[in-house]
Amino acid sequence: TSYIVDWDSEDNFINAMGGLASCASSGFGRCILSTMNGPPPFKFEFCDLDALKTYYVRVAARNSVPVQDIYSSGSPPDNTNWSSSLSAITSDQVPDAPQHVTSYALARHALQIIFDPPVRNGGQPLTDYEISWDEKEHFPAGNSMIVPVSSIGEFFSGGPLLYNFIPVSPTLVPGNLYFIRLRAINSVGTGPGTLSYAVAASSSPDAPDIGVLTTLTKYDSPITEATVTWADPSATYGDGGDPINSYLVEWWSGEKQPEIQVIQILYSSILSDTTFTLSFSPTPQLKKETAVMPWDAPADLVRRELINIGWDEFADELLLRDVKVTRSSLTNGYAWSVTFGNNPDSTVNDGDQVQLVARASANGDSGSPVMTVYTIQDGQRELGKDEIQILQVTGTGIVSGYYRLKFEGSEYTTYISAHATASEIQNALEQLTTVGVVSVTQDDGVDQSEAGTDVNLIHHYYVTFKSNPGNVQGLTADSDKIMSTNGDANVIIYDGDNSLNTLSIKDTIALPGEEPTEYFTSGDLDSPIRSYTISGLTTGREYYVSVSAKNTKHGFGKRMLPSPISIVPPIQVPNSPQNVTLTVNSGFGDSLLVNFDPPNSDGGSVIIRYRVEIDPTTSFDEPIVEDFECPTNNKRTVWKVETQGAGGKIDGGSFTLRLEVNGYTYTTSEIPYDAVALAWNETGIEQELPQTFVVTNGSPSISTSPSMNIETILFKGDRLRFSGQTASFKYYEVADVTGSDATLTESFVGSDGVQSSVKRYYGGRGDPSSSRIHCQFNENLCSSNVLSSSGSLQNKLEDLTNGIHSGVLVDRDGPSASNGFIWRITFLDDAPHSGSDFKLDVSSNSLTTAQNIGSTAVTTTLITDGETYSSCSGTLITPTFGGLVKGLQYNARVSAVNSLGYSLPTYASNAQAPMVVPGAPTGVTLDVVSATELKVLFGSPSDNGGDTITSYLIEWSIDSSFANYDSDSLNYLAGGAPFFKTIGELVTGTNYFVRVRAKNSQGYGISQMSTPSFINPHQKPSAPINVRLGVTSETMLTVGWETPISNGGDIITKYRVEWDTAAGFSSGSLPPNKGYIDVEASTHRSYTIELLSQNVVYFTRVYAINNAGTGTPQISSPISSAPGKQVPGTPHSLTATPGTASGTIDVAWQRPRVPHHVIPCSGTLDIPIDCPTPYGGSVSTSNGGDAITEYEVEYNERPDFGGSDGGRKLVTVTSCTVTGLTKGRTYYIRVLARNTIGSGRYCEKSGSDVCDGNVVSVIATL
Repeated sequence: TSYIVDWDSEDNFINAMGGLASCASSGFGRCILSTMNGPPPFKFEFCDLDALKTYYVRVAARNSVPVQDIYSSGSPPDNTNWSSSLSAITSDQVPDAPQHVTSYALARHALQIIFDPPVRNGGQPLTDYEISWDEKEHFPAGNSMIVPVSSIGEFFSGGPLLYNFIPVSPTLVPGNLYFIRLRAINSVGTGPGTLSYAVAASSSPDAPDIGVLTTLTKYDSPITEATVTWADPSATYGDGGDPINSYLVEWWSGEKQPEIQVIQILYSSILSDTTFTLSFSPTPQLKKETAVMPWDAPADLVRRELINIGWDEFADELLLRDVKVTRSSLTNGYAWSVTFGNNPDSTVNDGDQVQLVARASANGDSGSPVMTVYTIQDGQRELGKDEIQILQVTGTGIVSGYYRLKFEGSEYTTYISAHATASEIQNALEQLTTVGVVSVTQDDGVDQSEAGTDVNLIHHYYVTFKSNPGNVQGLTADSDKIMSTNGDANVIIYDGDNSLNTLSIKDTIALPGEEPTEYFTSGDLDSPIRSYTISGLTTGREYYVSVSAKNTKHGFGKRMLPSPISIVPPIQVPNSPQNVTLTVNSGFGDSLLVNFDPPNSDGGSVIIRYRVEIDPTTSFDEPIVEDFECPTNNKRTVWKVETQGAGGKIDGGSFTLRLEVNGYTYTTSEIPYDAVALAWNETGIEQELPQTFVVTNGSPSISTSPSMNIETILFKGDRLRFSGQTASFKYYEVADVTGSDATLTESFVGSDGVQSSVKRYYGGRGDPSSSRIHCQFNENLCSSNVLSSSGSLQNKLEDLTNGIHSGVLVDRDGPSASNGFIWRITFLDDAPHSGSDFKLDVSSNSLTTAQNIGSTAVTTTLITDGETYSSCSGTLITPTFGGLVKGLQYNARVSAVNSLGYSLPTYASNAQAPMVVPGAPTGVTLDVVSATELKVLFGSPSDNGGDTITSYLIEWSIDSSFANYDSDSLNYLAGGAPFFKTIGELVTGTNYFVRVRAKNSQGYGISQMSTPSFINPHQKPSAPINVRLGVTSETMLTVGWETPISNGGDIITKYRVEWDTAAGFSSGSLPPNKGYIDVEASTHRSYTIELLSQNVVYFTRVYAINNAGTGTPQISSPISSAPGKQVPGTPHSLTATPGTASGTIDVAWQRPRVPHHVIPCSGTLDIPIDCPTPYGGSVSTSNGGDAITEYEVEYNERPDFGGSDGGRKLVTVTSCTVTGLTKGRTYYIRVLARNTIGSGRYCEKSGSDVCDGNVVSVIATL
């Protein structure tokens, strides 16, 4: 159950058995060991012995049986079964072997060894350690080195030891496994060794070798790719001692991206008196704040105050220069968007900016204003920026020990000494798999107030991340093994960021990383890959490329920058346009339509125009050339504004401009006489004056040396800075210039004498009253005087936001000898399509002259009239304004143009002549063919439209407007003109309008109406009907008829009356016994033949006549008659009215107009014409050829004249009064005429020409 050990300098162990012996007694002792670890043999060590003295040792075992006394005062005193005793003389020994030896890869040729010292130093202090290394466990190579104990660090007092093992000869071969044997050395000698497990020294790989970056120089589409090739790292052990398992290709552009911050104010109710300020702190030692601004400050006022931040006459801090501000309204507040560093010509304010800080003061407002600032786009400067973090070792007293670092989730580094050099820290970090290349610099004497730290500094390091792009995570430190004598040692990491402290001051000088713009990587590429094609690049833009190798243990090594280090995918001339054809420009005979599609590649630069060439020859000997500009190349409007002094020098004042666009007029605010051109220039532009100037401290006078007239060089109102002035950033204003001397508005303060440099300034920063930064009126920050003396012409115009949307570019020349300036203004908006281009003129002129001498003028001149182009491909008219020869075949070719030049032309697949539809056919006449057919006859047009006539279209309609029409084509033209076409199946007698059109490939031309314009298909009419023959007198016969049943489809124009003494109308009689007469059909249905012979029989017949001719005759009925006297015709126009006396009637009538046979002598029955008078007579023969001797007037109470109350009365005149009638009785009246032959017919009716009206009756007068 236990062992008991005795030791004593006496061989009888007398002292050990005494009462003073114990496990810890000096010189002798007894110790009971109740527990022994592990299997036997067991080991026990006792100390505090005298040197060089013999000591005896024995051991006995114990179990549960108690020891029995034998001789309590004798020897042995009990029955303990002791071992035989051993003896030894004490002396110093070699040390024991070191313990727990472990090695780690420290670098490519180095290991870090951590171990515990030997348990026993052999009685003498350790002086050295022997380190042996070999690839074999029995160390046949014999490689070893002695390291003094003083060179080996201690984690902490009594703790493990650490040594960075970097053998020189031979060095460690990276990747080879090495056994490490460690032996301790004291003055006695070298103790036994302890082996570590075999470990290989290793590191990240070297950069790949022979990197070549190429891109295509010509391709069918825009070149957007580049190819990088490389070889394995060329150095021996370039893999870092660990096989390369992948490669990484990185690429980025040289562009930059501006930072955009948003300042926002929100309120719960409307504000009135709230104000705010903005502060900016780019370093821990610098913070500047704006003047107080109203809560609703316009954007340009915010911009003005931001740019003015840091201005001072003695120590000007130009913190913000490239700043653009816009303001937008929120539901309950405003937001100002601040864009930093968006100027391609400057790097000021590029990159990731420290955030502005806004501070609001309610000033009694109840709207609870709250201001915030946030970043919506981080700035990225050209090529990015490496992150810089700060590592500090701090503490008081004596600091010692080690710490470790890790990065972005990596393992920890090997241990780093509290007093490590910068290279040791760099080496440790570059062993991490997440760190590529870093640069570490040490600056233990740093001014902590500048650095932004306030600690008990021991060491200060800057860690710059060279191959980890962007804003990376902060390093993490394990400082458990670092210590100080005062217990306050620590390792502090300051991440690279733009954080601010509670005072809104930048925390430290650590800087955030900025990823380059368009930064991309290939991802891990398998190790056999030695080339990579980068795609998606922008043609014409410069890109940088790197390649790095990676192994498993340590990640990526150094980047390889290929040759060349950057490349620009080249812009090419475009490919040729596609699908070029020529077609007719319909309706135009002096131009064509060229049709084409854009090229399948613009060469990486937008197409700005197309060149179209037209030529009759295929070789294009003298082509007609026209450029068609594209909307990508719209012509910008450019105006010139010029100020001039006439007879004097301009010394101040301002003017305004009026802009007219799209029918609206806008006026600028006051523009300073010497306004800078661009917003960028407002912070100040300088002109070095070539003259040598002399000044005197305390005096406002300036002179030149040598003396020279400066009146046309220096002007009143100029602001100057002198190299010797005390206030370096103060402006001195010129009050007067006379000859070779000038006077300032205040005394000069500074170094007397000749000034090595004198500069004139325009624009410039300052306080709210002196700043020349653009602003809009504010009574506290931008008075009327300040407004009229500040701002660029660009900003003055861009304030007209309703008229200018894309801005303007301005450049300036001057001053002239009269202190005038010229500004050229380019409007970046497209010129309005309406033709109402930008128009700029002077609205007001308030310029002043020195001493009011002379006059001033402001003029505006249009330099370039802007033009906005429409589509430049597709279908275009060429030439735009005509000029081609109609009918002449032309060839075409089209070239595309980009910023680099012209493509090869594409030739049109066809030649084409300008063509239009033909002119009207000539000589179009129309004739009748039959009762249902017409014939149109015509010739070729005088103008075929530049193309062959292929057919004619004949159209006919019963409507002159051709609202509905029929048509037919004439396609066979081989016989040549004249051409004719018969139109059939027409309706007889219907008028048809006819027109003819010619056709070529362009279609039908205008029509030509026929001559006559219309005609009806027709034939000769049929015979008249009801042809009657009546004897009118002894020399006259009257023939009457009615219209034919058929007019033959045409209007009957005449009737022919024929007579003869023979029934066959073939007698040899001479007129008047034989003959015919044609009478107008429109007015006659009868005719009286005169001068006939009494008692001679005459035969008559009648024909109808139309445009087709004379129809068949109709024999009269009776077929013949002989002239002879006849009874009179019937009176007409009968009237009866009550007489004037009681029982009387007045009757009146007219003598007969129509003979007794009731056939009018001529005319019609409706409109009869009086009969002719006989030869030598004077009365018409309607009286039967015999004079009327009397008229018989009959009256009766009944209409049939059969009543008893009636009677007759004979008179010789055409009226009478009937008397003796029954008063109030109705009487019917009739009248007849009588001659010697007899009585004619009664007329009992009214009627104006014949007796055909109403029955005449009348009531006798009461």
